[in-house]
Amino acid sequence: MSTNPLPIILSIPHGGLAAPPEVADSLAINATTIYNECDLWAEQLYDFQHPDLVSFIPAGYSAGSLASVSMPIARVLIDANRDPADLNNPDGPVKTMTSYGQAVYRNGISSDLQRQLLDTYWQPYHQALETALQTHAGQVKLFLDCHNMAQHGPTAYDFPGAVRPFICLANFGDDNGEPTGQNKQTICSGKLLCEARALAETLFADLTLLEPVHGEEVPIVALNWPFAGGYIVQRYSRLTLPSIMIEINRGLFVGDQTTDTRIAAPNLARIAQIRQRLYQWAVYVSGLI
Repeated sequence: MSTNPLPIILSIPHGGLAAPPEVADSLAINATTIYNECDLWAEQLYDFQHPDLVSFIPAGYSAGSLASVSMPIARVLIDANRDPADLNNPDGPVKTMTSYGQAVYRNGISSDLQRQLLDTYWQPYHQALETALQTHAGQVKLFLDCHNMAQHGPTAYDFPGAVRPFICLANFGDDNGEPTGQNKQTICSGKLLCEARALAETLFADLTLLEPVHGEEVPIVALNWPFAGGYIVQRYSRLTLPSIMIEINRGLFVGDQTTDTRIAAPNLARIAQIRQRLYQWAVYVSGLI
């Protein structure tokens, strides 16, 4: 039996729900806010070792990927997808404001504590990614930065209230995956991103939002919108290693969230449907390289 996993490394930076003990007593936000700021159930969506994928494993491969790195700490507190030098940014690596404009801390946070949090939580995540990339340098074909997003744009982010697609695929390019005037170099070719879009449109066409809004037209896949890429894919993209940032709409498996949406158990049936499609998509895309 083959023991070769998919030649992919997965980064899952925003799925955690935990609060560091160093700041737990200083927070102005509660568990509900943390829940609604999180990339909910991301580790389940991108669990390419899950038993329900066995019938989708291609010949010559075994379950899983070369490596998968995840962050247990909530992204509203420590964001591994932000530049560590950007500590003065409320939406930086140690956040002081939520995506809906709420203060994270009752009395702010000192710069010394911010740096301590970076060293204790942010840095190990990136060390794990670097180690995975070095360990599998001769095997990995694709680096995937894996996320999910609210059904509508949060009020303190770009495009507040905007209708978001089922899936966003990003390479720092334009809506065809080609370089822009601002970003002259993409992290994978436009051809690869367009082929990835075509398959995703086919695989996800049968799904529907759990709480659709009457009159809204929701695209299945958009390229580089509402996100064109982030710190992680920018940092770890290699000249010989194509990278893609992928975002899945939480409206497909959670609902139309706001900052006050009540905490609920994961919708395991919907998560399984999405996971199976994501795995098939990843198999196909890695096979194109």
